Amino acid sequence: MQDKYDITDAELEIMQVLWENKRCDLNTIIENINKENDKNRNTIKTLLRRLILKGSVESKKIGLKDTVYVPKVEKDKFLANQNDNFLKKLYNGKMGNFLLNFVENKKVSKEELKKLIDILESDDE
Repeated sequence: MQDKYDITDAELEIMQVLWENKRCDLNTIIENINKENDKNRNTIKTLLRRLILKGSVESKKIGLKDTVYVPKVEKDKFLANQNDNFLKKLYNGKMGNFLLNFVENKKVSKEELKKLIDILESDDE
């Protein structure tokens, strides 16, 4: 089984719908995804199967025909995992290197920089 946090961009669209709604049937997922872009029913079913195999989503039968899908990965844990992977891949796992890159390349405003300094100083106390 693959890592339940190893979610592709296409699968992430489904996870976003599930995180927002907590549990959905297939039609609800399709409606929400097709607001943004047009994916056919079979593509979405395939992506759901992959998410189930990874352990990211659980399917539950309701009655004889209906199935609902429930996220098994919490959004905040997924984001933390993605942030860690991003830092490891691009900045040797060091948040300081990441922040320095933004500061040095003037991607952070003076107000944002002041907020960061205030946060860092308050953590020292």
